[in-house]
Amino acid sequence: MTEDAAPTRDAAPTRPGLSGRLAPLRDRLRRRHAPRTAFVLSGGGNLGALQVGMLRALLEQRIVPDLVLGCSVGALNGAAIAADPSLEMVGRMHDMWVDLDDRDVLPAGLLPTTVQLARKGESVHGNEGLRRVVEAILEADTFEDLRVPFQCVATDIDAAREVWFSSGTLVDPILASAALPAMLPPVEIDGTRYIDGAVVNDVPVTRAVELGATTIYILHVGGFDRPRPEPRRPFDMALQAYWIARRARFRRDMANLPASVEAVLLPTGDVPPGRFNDFKQSATMIAGAYHASAALLLAREDREAEATASGATG
Repeated sequence: MTEDAAPTRDAAPTRPGLSGRLAPLRDRLRRRHAPRTAFVLSGGGNLGALQVGMLRALLEQRIVPDLVLGCSVGALNGAAIAADPSLEMVGRMHDMWVDLDDRDVLPAGLLPTTVQLARKGESVHGNEGLRRVVEAILEADTFEDLRVPFQCVATDIDAAREVWFSSGTLVDPILASAALPAMLPPVEIDGTRYIDGAVVNDVPVTRAVELGATTIYILHVGGFDRPRPEPRRPFDMALQAYWIARRARFRRDMANLPASVEAVLLPTGDVPPGRFNDFKQSATMIAGAYHASAALLLAREDREAEATASGATG
């Protein structure tokens, strides 16, 4: 089942009579039991390996989510951790990322770029390789099978809007959320075609707020501040422009977060430069993100302990 960003498709209309009179009570109870801690996982392609290190740091500090939201590669990682929010799952994710090769995800990668770009169709690559990767890591078939509530976002091509998936089968919504324009094909679900959710909402902190989260751990890996190789092809330049646009949306959303919401942006550590299809640095990225995020979380814990002690003696 999908949900529009606003309003949600499955929101039941208020009816007269007893059901209508009870609607405000249901709303209060829903808010009272709303998720408190959310993990928000951004898009970022091969940089998704960084999220594995961040997740390890979080779980080692016994920080577990009440809600997981994912976009693009963050939908893949998010669904995996929502299925089993444990260090054992993080270990499986580590092994998957370290073993990944660009040809696992982009099987047409050996074709010359000029040949790829001259081909007719909506994308350079198919998504069969990505489908195999998704199916291999997931321990659930449907959203309902997950241990932690999970949603992922994709872009409705025809309506030009963000759409949220929260029920039904998992694989196709994840493929839709990760369908990078021109590189991977749109995914049709129930007669509607979808592409990468990062087109409209790459780091969905606003969705977490809408769903009642008061503490949001942000696993943002697609930032533009890291070192990157100079563009060598027109597609490289187009991809950089895409990242710049995504960063602008994220900065606006962070600036407008309610004061009652605590947002913790986890660091990536030093990210080695590389192209979008380079998976050889995954182990290095996982380790760097883990150490940087663990240090931040430990420092945050120390500050909270000091504040508690100060309040007790004040």
